[in-house]
Amino acid sequence: MSQPITIELKETPNYEGKQVIVEGVVTEHRLTTYGGQIIQIKDFDEENSTELTVFVERQTPVEYGDKIQATGIVQKYEGEWELVVDNERFIKILQKWNNTSFPLWQIAENPNKYIGLNINVYGIIERDYGSYFYLIDSDGEYTIAVYYDSSQFHNFSEGDVVRVGARFVYDSPTVRYLLRVEDETHNITLLERRS
Repeated sequence: MSQPITIELKETPNYEGKQVIVEGVVTEHRLTTYGGQIIQIKDFDEENSTELTVFVERQTPVEYGDKIQATGIVQKYEGEWELVVDNERFIKILQKWNNTSFPLWQIAENPNKYIGLNINVYGIIERDYGSYFYLIDSDGEYTIAVYYDSSQFHNFSEGDVVRVGARFVYDSPTVRYLLRVEDETHNITLLERRS
């Protein structure tokens, strides 16, 4: 038995029926009715990013924004390429989303790259309205709204430096990008009190 080859996501169609290794960032994941898991991954290193569906026989602990490595067999399912992983041990988390931080300018330059992902950002609370605040970078150039549950997060005030771990989304009713602190893996951490 030979060692599987590592390929880029865009090369997937060239390896039908072969075992390969791919890497990507988790943009979506959900359980199937049969206990399997469907994970959508994306390669952000390419200029024109490619997506691939990874089907795993059992559930894995991946989260939105995690960078993973998957080893499986390339096949076409309902007209789309996918990687079938027969054992959850062949899904390796290379980097957890909450171990990586992005400056606001980087997100502003290419927001579509981050939509739907869990991300970490640092900044200063500019204005707090109780259920959301505006986070501004240290240069005062970039700002983003952060929505949160005020019953869970209340140990900060305007002027404080915080780290926000949240889902980056586009809110069509308000026509803007924002961060939502909405599940148990998200957080707002006070780094420095300035007020």
